Amino acid sequence: MIDISIRLRRAILLNDIALVQRIVKSNPKSLKNADIEDRSNTSLHLAAKEGFVEIVEYLIYAGHEDKGISKNADWETPLMVAAEFKQVDVALLLIEKCSRCVPWTNKSGMDALMLSCRSGTTTLLVPLLTAVPIPCSATSHDIHGTTALHYASASGELKAMRILLEHGANAFAKNMYNWTPIAYSSTKEAELYFKSLIKEFEIRRVERERGEREREREREVGGETVTLPPRGDSITGMKGMRGTGVRLVTSDDMEIMGPPSMAARNEWSPVEARRAMTPTASKSSDSWAGFGKAGGRVRASSGD
Repeated sequence: MIDISIRLRRAILLNDIALVQRIVKSNPKSLKNADIEDRSNTSLHLAAKEGFVEIVEYLIYAGHEDKGISKNADWETPLMVAAEFKQVDVALLLIEKCSRCVPWTNKSGMDALMLSCRSGTTTLLVPLLTAVPIPCSATSHDIHGTTALHYASASGELKAMRILLEHGANAFAKNMYNWTPIAYSSTKEAELYFKSLIKEFEIRRVERERGEREREREREVGGETVTLPPRGDSITGMKGMRGTGVRLVTSDDMEIMGPPSMAARNEWSPVEARRAMTPTASKSSDSWAGFGKAGGRVRASSGD
């Protein structure tokens, strides 16, 4: 007779919900059914990877996650697996039914948001960034200091970059290798678009802070109408911003962020093949293999 654990996995892979239900009801202790030979993936991991929404929903109903969020040998939750394999419907269901797993991270310090950016599953970004009670953070980073914005930039996901910036991602964030997200731009076009986004959001921020200062000054005079100085502190008159504490994008900032053609003066340039320490070169399990798309610009490598 075939072992129960094998039968259950086969039923899941066949997407046979009726058979899964019969096996689980007859063998409730085999519900999770972690497979040691498959990185200890549970029944829910397997169903999430395959995108079988009905089975995922039943497993949750049967109590699969009642005693704690399932994690495999790499500390990945079923939600992370769904995000990595672009199973959007399953991921949305897990965000709704098992929301406490949203901010969890794997052994590499990556959460579902970073995995979604790396895999290009942009549909999940807003649900993850607005999940209740604890959403993913656009400023979080993995064990290498790499943020979701780094991953989105390396994947050429332009929509993801805009969404992350709208939710507070730091375009100037550096990972442990001293690279900013723009250094990982997959193409020249993606780099130019990224720069335009940075300028757009910087303009928004400066205008917002200027408006807040004006409202504060009005409150200080008891709500009376006051004549404010000329708009010398607007975007068109950046000289007036000196001494205000508002940080604008400067030429130095843009040199730090790119473009790579300007980096010849910087020994740590991400376009120099001899320089190590960029994720595209790693052969480890948490490398960025697959980010260098055919026809894309050559980015940093270790020189191995």
